[in-house]
Amino acid sequence: MKNPFTSTFALWVIITGLTGCLLTSASGSSSIATNSAAPAQDKSNDKLTPRKFAFIELFTSEGCSSCPSADKNLERIAASAAAAGKEVYTLSYHVDYWNYLGWKDPYSDPSFSVRQRQYGRKFEADRVYTPQMIVNGKTEFVGSNQKLSDRAVKVALSEDTKSAVSVNAVVQADKINVNWKATGITAKDVVNVVLVQNAGQQKVGRGENARRNLTHVNIVRQFKTVEKPGAAGEVQLDAPKGFAPSEFHVVAFTQSGDAVTSAAKSKIIKSKKRSKVSKAGFPTSIQSQTQDAGRKLISEQRFLDLLSRNPQLINNTIAQASANWDISYVPMLLEVTRSMPETHRASVMHLLENKTGQSFGRDFDKWLQWSWKQEFKPHPGYGKFKSAIYQSIDPRFAEYFRETENATIRLDEVRWGGVRRDGIPPLKDPRMLAAKDAHYLADTDVVFGIELNGDARAYPKRILAWHEMFKDTIGGESVCGVY
Repeated sequence: MKNPFTSTFALWVIITGLTGCLLTSASGSSSIATNSAAPAQDKSNDKLTPRKFAFIELFTSEGCSSCPSADKNLERIAASAAAAGKEVYTLSYHVDYWNYLGWKDPYSDPSFSVRQRQYGRKFEADRVYTPQMIVNGKTEFVGSNQKLSDRAVKVALSEDTKSAVSVNAVVQADKINVNWKATGITAKDVVNVVLVQNAGQQKVGRGENARRNLTHVNIVRQFKTVEKPGAAGEVQLDAPKGFAPSEFHVVAFTQSGDAVTSAAKSKIIKSKKRSKVSKAGFPTSIQSQTQDAGRKLISEQRFLDLLSRNPQLINNTIAQASANWDISYVPMLLEVTRSMPETHRASVMHLLENKTGQSFGRDFDKWLQWSWKQEFKPHPGYGKFKSAIYQSIDPRFAEYFRETENATIRLDEVRWGGVRRDGIPPLKDPRMLAAKDAHYLADTDVVFGIELNGDARAYPKRILAWHEMFKDTIGGESVCGVY
């Protein structure tokens, strides 16, 4: 992807044979982050044991047209390593320097761009680019290159290390308390603690990836660096808005200079202490809690995942919804079903029929009519879900759904009945014919006529019906007409 601030991009591509989104300047300072497979800890004697591993960091952006293929490569690497039981950690950093192209990546953070520039100094590069993949802090290449990534992972898994780290995480209210232990590190080394979102899906509205549905795995949402760490310590992270522990994990890794020397990951468990309860009667972390005591609701993000192109993600969501069924899932399932890939739509309809006892098949209107007759007990995250769905149509809907908790109408009755923004092109300055030459018209055809300053025009209904609006110059005046 060409950077507007440099004129050397074409030459650089030819010389290196690489492709990607390029940005000048490798200055700045920051920390680092990662993703893992299992804690490097010998539980028999509670001593940390160094283990061979591969640590992959991908710098990417939803505003970069070259990045989706690298995102898929990272997903492939993570899935392959998990299936083979290999010690491979994957992290996806979304940089912010492509946000000016018309699309602000919701996962981007300026600190991730700074971190990439920090690596740039190591590789003696005067510019950074996306998608860039870095393995163990030692090797870099274009992130979509499967051959190079597989080779780098293989090399990393063959190298010995003298360091080891372990980590565990507990969430209470809106704070995540992370404890780590490390061995084989010096006072010059650092320990990095990273909050990672397992997966994400986004319909891009503008920019180079406009109208594309993008999926991401192991997204870095927050990281902290501990200087002069010692043998153990604790770090506190802030839980993101709408946080659900099952959809995140924590990674800790040690770094000596730029080289990553050990890594570990942990699930996030809930504190046994009772959560604070809101006036509405829902716990503070409403997305992972329940409306009915003793039962858990899956988060609204899981239903948005049904719109992804990831079969495993879709099947897992359907399985979770079935195992933890709640009537509040119905409106969200009905809404995503209309836009789901056909191959998975049948599975969702089967789930609806099985759990509700109704058999309307794919008659969406009948499903809605039935749903509206039920008592409205919305999912705690339904407003956020609705906002995300409608923002994919037009980002300005974010303001419309900003305060859904104060809504005086049923949100499941809000339906989109039009086309996407600018989906119907207006009739602009149409070519005109003399009435006697309009042989395509019948005497009974409806025509809309306008006369202005002695200039007369006619717009056949059969044409205007396809455009709904015309823009023309009549009698020297600019005129807009709407049908």
